[in-house]
Amino acid sequence: MKKVTSLQIDRLFQFTDQHFVDYYDVQLELVDHLANAIEEQWQENPDKDFETALQEEFKKFGVFGFLEVVEARQAAMQKRYHQLMWKEAKEFLKLPKVVILATAFLVSFTLITQITYGVYTLIGILLCLVIIFSVRFYKNNKETKRLKKGSKQKPYLLETLLNHTGQFGAFLNLPIQILVLITKEVEINIWIGIIYGLLLTGVTLVFYITLFLLPRKRDEILQEAYPELKIQTL
Repeated sequence: MKKVTSLQIDRLFQFTDQHFVDYYDVQLELVDHLANAIEEQWQENPDKDFETALQEEFKKFGVFGFLEVVEARQAAMQKRYHQLMWKEAKEFLKLPKVVILATAFLVSFTLITQITYGVYTLIGILLCLVIIFSVRFYKNNKETKRLKKGSKQKPYLLETLLNHTGQFGAFLNLPIQILVLITKEVEINIWIGIIYGLLLTGVTLVFYITLFLLPRKRDEILQEAYPELKIQTL
């Protein structure tokens, strides 16, 4: 049976690149599908031109081309990323790490309820966290660009999520806005202290996981996610 050649495989990678497939693992999935489909066409008509067979197969994806495939893969990897986050978060609900979490909550609670202008103090802490995490985010991205410089291979989808910390950066803006609003509307009491102590602790934990823990485990996570691929660790 007529087979797709290595040069034609290269053409398939180029074709997916031309149609805005930005992730290597999605490209591999599509190239494999297209190659098998073209070979099936050749079983019925061995004389069919490769480019003709490719265009016929591409038409089957509809007016949006590969977009639905990419979006489905993105949704799957976003889900996997969230599972990784939750797995790390659960470790902080067990000994000995739960002690760190409880201490962070007690410190936050005390700052809010026992110090004059406690909410303003909390806003200041959140702003400091924003600065710290923004610096870390910048360093992560800078390191990623340095390591990828000169590499012709596109990134893996999950690798992109890890490098860009799951796009959680905007999350910190929400508690700050709520705090600014609540300082004008609500008198600080024990329940407000508990709510915002938990909020501050939760926000700090989320960003510690996304900006420090998961990037640190990048190679291990990618090897587990793509066992069939020979991933070159950077």
